Amino acid sequence: MQPSTKLGLAATLVLICTSTMAEDEHSGRAPVATEASTQHKQHDHAQAQAGSPGAAVGQGKWQGREWTNYPLLTPMMDRNGDRATAKFAAQNIRPAKLEVFAPGGPADRLHRQFPASAEGTRIEAVTPKIGNYHWVSAREESASKVTVASTAYFFGNPGEAPTRLLLEQKNELEIIPQPLPREHGAWRESEKWPFLLRFNGQPLAKKVVRMETEFGTKTSFISDEKGMVTVLFPRDFKPAEEKPGEGGHDHGPRRAKFVLAVVHDDGGKRFLTAFNYTYSADAARGKNLSAGIGFGLLGMLLATPLLRRRKANNHNGAKEA
Repeated sequence: MQPSTKLGLAATLVLICTSTMAEDEHSGRAPVATEASTQHKQHDHAQAQAGSPGAAVGQGKWQGREWTNYPLLTPMMDRNGDRATAKFAAQNIRPAKLEVFAPGGPADRLHRQFPASAEGTRIEAVTPKIGNYHWVSAREESASKVTVASTAYFFGNPGEAPTRLLLEQKNELEIIPQPLPREHGAWRESEKWPFLLRFNGQPLAKKVVRMETEFGTKTSFISDEKGMVTVLFPRDFKPAEEKPGEGGHDHGPRRAKFVLAVVHDDGGKRFLTAFNYTYSADAARGKNLSAGIGFGLLGMLLATPLLRRRKANNHNGAKEA
């Protein structure tokens, strides 16, 4: 449904509701809640008690929740860190180390390894003064299977763009963003973004790439002949609810976790690789809601003279009778 159609429907509903309330007030009857509104309230209450995917993103009980079986590398709170360090937790994978690839800097520090720790593994930027996106990868291998988890991390200091970094081969099976979002940018729900799928540096065609989000959405996409996959981020955020005392202040975009994963068999060995990161709510959600409320208020103002005229006619009719 188009935004203009939604606004028109909202205005119509406001007019109908206003007329009904006016008739109830004139006749002395109390407004009656509809069955739909009652069910809606009960549904929202049940969701809140069950900890449903409508909860606030990345906050409270959603932190640390098991939402996928794919391997993940997730940033952790690190109060002792600084702009040149970060701490990661590995989930659904048991690596011996984390590998960090930098976009630029001294040649001997472009690819480094950090011993993995069960309490979280701290990594470093290429140098304390060089930042931008770094690639972080974890690997678990046996005789029959190779499992890889990868993500990107943005260090706040200036640094080279990650163009070369993304195309550099880091593992056999790879899912590569093309490109990563710009600084202060984000992947957003309802947007389409390209990813490159390749094996041993060569495009991998006709492969299914599966996507899961922490809200429980599961979708899949197929790579084309060039190994490119167009990923549509699902529109699965629940509209934000303003908390008491927050007013209209902007507390930054809400973010949720997602993972892309693919499996490929080669030479008697199974390869599983996953890339995880976050995506944001559609920035137009709040704007559309505000516009709808404003249009609804306008409809109420326009309806007021009609209601008064109707009330006057009913009163005059009562006198004549």
